[in-house]
Amino acid sequence: MDNVVNFFGTSAPVFRGFGEADFEIETAPLIYYGMGGEPCQSSKKVIFRTDTNAELGVHGSKYKAVAPKHMIEAARKIILRSDLNTDGIRETIRTSHNGSRTFVKYDLPAHSYQTPDGDTAHLNLLAITSFDSSWPFMISVAATQFACTNLQVFTSGEIAVYKSKHTVGLDIDRGSRIIVKALDTFESQKDLWAKWNNTIISREGAFELFVDAAGCRATVDKVREDEPNVSALGVIHMMPRRNKNLEYMFKVYNEIYLERLGNNLWSVYNAMTDWATHAPASKNSQINIASIEQDRAAKVREIVNKSITFKVAA
Repeated sequence: MDNVVNFFGTSAPVFRGFGEADFEIETAPLIYYGMGGEPCQSSKKVIFRTDTNAELGVHGSKYKAVAPKHMIEAARKIILRSDLNTDGIRETIRTSHNGSRTFVKYDLPAHSYQTPDGDTAHLNLLAITSFDSSWPFMISVAATQFACTNLQVFTSGEIAVYKSKHTVGLDIDRGSRIIVKALDTFESQKDLWAKWNNTIISREGAFELFVDAAGCRATVDKVREDEPNVSALGVIHMMPRRNKNLEYMFKVYNEIYLERLGNNLWSVYNAMTDWATHAPASKNSQINIASIEQDRAAKVREIVNKSITFKVAA
């Protein structure tokens, strides 16, 4: 959901509403039953939504729960007090797992840069928090590429610009002071993208990186053990069970990025970020797609940072 209207160019943006995160929370003690069936009160407490009664998380008695919309207010204050140019800023609010995880993306088109292929990318900040212990409150940095709208996850520099264990303890002023590090990170990432654009890689080499990102290395190695000379496409057809993540990356690589960007690491990276940003989830998991996209972005970052191929290019 988009929630920003910027009326007068250089004026402060006006944020409106809380979208999917517009709900209140309450806590209640947990009850368990002893061997004799008698009710006993646990030292833990449950956090739940007051509108749906959905359980959001279980924590110790000292945990101070803060509604997602208060996290959003804090993130807004951090950004507005920073030295970032917020002209045209756009806010997108999403939740998953019944509201136990909240994601707020801020696009900052005033901070735009040219990518190696001549496209334009602009600075992107992502604020996340959770009740189910998935993450603390954190603001991370990335970029959104205009032509394909891929979220280009950053793999170098200061990924977590600001982090706090509990939303209730956020230091707004400190967060505002350090968030400008995002600009330095953007600069270093641009240089890395340029190196990837100049690093040639074969179609088979690209396929191997997609295999690791899709988490099906053992299956692919077993297929190749039985058929050593099989092609990448042949491997996909011979796998005992379809891996839609691998198929998606290899398909967009061959049909879009290889033709548009060439046989280089920048093309491979774009295919992986396309998967992280746009690939659908299974029918039963689509409702939690915001969380799935976050996990995929983390996997892309992991592959790039661990891969010898990308390390040599850096």
